[in-house]
Amino acid sequence: MDKALKKEIFFKKSKLRKDIWDKLDKAKTATELAKELNKHRSSVSRVLLDMEKEGLIKCVNPEDKSFRHYLRK
Repeated sequence: MDKALKKEIFFKKSKLRKDIWDKLDKAKTATELAKELNKHRSSVSRVLLDMEKEGLIKCVNPEDKSFRHYLRK
């Protein structure tokens, strides 16, 4: 499958995915994103892990157990 099409389908499956992607204009934590989007932190964290698994974002400080910051690739 085409990479662009795969990305498009990935975002269509969840509005929260798209909203998080749009907010990641700079490195942010799940807590910061949750506050900006008025969503539960656990929901945002789960989406961030999905997006990282898909190769769309990266954790810039993976060694930290808390306050992990994510950024678009």
